[in-house]
Amino acid sequence: MRRKHLRLAALALAVTVSFLFPLQGAGAATLAELQQEQTRLEEEKKENDEKLAALKDDRDKQLEYKNALDSQVSNLERQIDSLTAQITALDASIEEKNAAIAEKQRNIDEDVETLKERLCAIYMMGDASTLEILLQSESVIDMAQKVELLNIITEHDTKLIARLTEDMEAIAAERAEIEGEKEQVAAARGELESSRTELAAVQAEADRVLAELNQSVASVQAESDRIAAAKADADKAVDDWLADYYASQQQPSGGGSSGSGGYTSTGNFTWPVPGFTRLTTRFQEWTYGGYHRGIDIASTGGRSIYGAPIVAADSGVVIKAGWNNSYGNCVYIDHGGGYVTRYAHASSLAVSQGQTVTKGQTIAYVGNTGDSFGAHLHFEVILNGTLKNPMSYFS
Repeated sequence: MRRKHLRLAALALAVTVSFLFPLQGAGAATLAELQQEQTRLEEEKKENDEKLAALKDDRDKQLEYKNALDSQVSNLERQIDSLTAQITALDASIEEKNAAIAEKQRNIDEDVETLKERLCAIYMMGDASTLEILLQSESVIDMAQKVELLNIITEHDTKLIARLTEDMEAIAAERAEIEGEKEQVAAARGELESSRTELAAVQAEADRVLAELNQSVASVQAESDRIAAAKADADKAVDDWLADYYASQQQPSGGGSSGSGGYTSTGNFTWPVPGFTRLTTRFQEWTYGGYHRGIDIASTGGRSIYGAPIVAADSGVVIKAGWNNSYGNCVYIDHGGGYVTRYAHASSLAVSQGQTVTKGQTIAYVGNTGDSFGAHLHFEVILNGTLKNPMSYFS
C-alpha cells in the first residue's frame, strides 16, 4: 500500500502500538461469553473516546494521541471480530434448531398416522363398553384378559396424544427462539456495518497524524532497505514452495497441477472480496525495492474492509492455509489448469489444507497480519508457476 512509507517513520520513532486479536479462539466461546466480551469492548472504546477528545488539540501530545488512535483501531477490529463470531454462533444455533424442528415434525407425522389408524380401527369395529365385555366373557379369566387389553389400548392412545401435544408445543417454542435469534443476527449485522464505518474514520485520522509525525523524520532508508530485504526473502520462500508443489504434482509441461481435486479452471475468476473494489497497490507497481506481485484491495466508500469475508476466486483444493511470514495468515488454492491463487494478511482462516472449496465460498476474513500496514487483502494469481495480473481474470 502506498501509505506504507508513512508507517516506517513511526517505526523509527517507536511510537506505534500493534495489537492482534486471535479470532480463531472465539469459535470456542459461548454466545453469552461473546456478547459479554462485546459489552466490555464497548466500555473500553467509550473510555478511549474520552482520552482521544482530551489529546486531539494538544500538539505536544501528538505521539500519545497517535498511540491512542492505534488502540482505538485495535478495539474496533476486535469488536468486528467479536460480532462476526456472534453472527456465526447465532447462524449455527438457528440451523441446529431447524434440524431439531424437522426431527420433531417427523415424529409428529408418524404419531398422527398411528392415531389415525387407531381411530379408524375403533370406528370399524365399534366401541365396546366395559359392561358388554363382562357379559360376553366366557369365563372370569377371559373377562380379566379383555379388561386388561382395553386398559392397555386406552393408555397407549392417551400417551400418544400427550406426546403429540408435547412435540407441537416444543416446535412452537423453538420457532419463537429462532425468530428471536434472527433479530439478534440482524442487529449484529447492523452493528458490524457501523463498526466498519467508524473504523475507516479512525484509521484515516491515524494516517493523518502519522503523516504529520513523519515530517520530522530525516530518513527511514535503512528501515526501508531492511523491509525490502525481508520481503525479497519471503517472496523467494513462496516461489520455492510453489516450485516444489508443482513438481510434486508431476504435471505435464504447461498442463497445470493435478492437485485441484479433479477441477480444471478456465481462468474466469470471481472478485475475492465482494463489496470492496478499491485498489491501493496494483500488479507490478514498485514497492519496497521490488515489484508488487498481486493487487491490494482495501476499504471502500467509507467502510472499513477489516473482517470482510474473503471468497475463493474459483473452485479447487486448499493446498496451504496458515501463517506465512510476511504474508501473515494466508490461503493458497489450486484450481487446476495450472492456476493457483493466494490470499494474504487475513485476520483468520475459515478453511484448512486439503479442503475442497467452491467458487464464492468464504475461505478467510480480511485482516492486517504479517507485513501489512492497514487492513487489506493481498491477492495473487499464478499460472504454471508465473505471476499474472489478477485484473485480467475477472469477468
